[in-house]
Amino acid sequence: MKSVLSIVVLALTASCACIAQGWNDFELDIGDGYSIVKCNSLDICVCKARGMILYPQDYHSVGPVDQYFTTKDFIFTKNLGRKPRHLFKGDTFEDIDTTKEFFFIITKGSDVVAGPFTRSEFLRDSRVARAGPIRWRVPRNPNILLPLLGTLLFLACSIPILAIKYFWITLPMLWLAILVVLWRVIIKTRGNPPPS
Repeated sequence: MKSVLSIVVLALTASCACIAQGWNDFELDIGDGYSIVKCNSLDICVCKARGMILYPQDYHSVGPVDQYFTTKDFIFTKNLGRKPRHLFKGDTFEDIDTTKEFFFIITKGSDVVAGPFTRSEFLRDSRVARAGPIRWRVPRNPNILLPLLGTLLFLACSIPILAIKYFWITLPMLWLAILVVLWRVIIKTRGNPPPS
């Protein structure tokens, strides 16, 4: 019986790790059939039902969409940069470079992407001037419950294993995890209002 229970607990823990993939991925509807899709921290793109409109990695050193603003005719994006990681010889992965910023203008309907622009080039563009004051919005996961439930499921499967042998570490970690999750929920609910 003990070996069957061990196998069940191991299987549940392994399945929780598989479920964890994509907890923080999302698709945010920004109106007119467009959305911002986050696949990972470097792949935050502007998409439409038929495919990607702005895929930052198509441009040299351009990273994920960091902020966006929509008008009746245009979508403006502010993207961060990306840089090689160089953690070891032959490392081909990249990191986000917060010291760089790139701007794009997407024309709704035709899906024509203009850019990347520097900040000064972007602000001089007549389409930006016609838009009036820009109120940038940070793309956030519209479904805050999925990451919360996934985290709680993982904890529910892991805690019995840890509580038996390492209860003196597990209990404080559980309370800390609950506080972090609650803090994230509070921060996300205070985030951007829904798009109008």
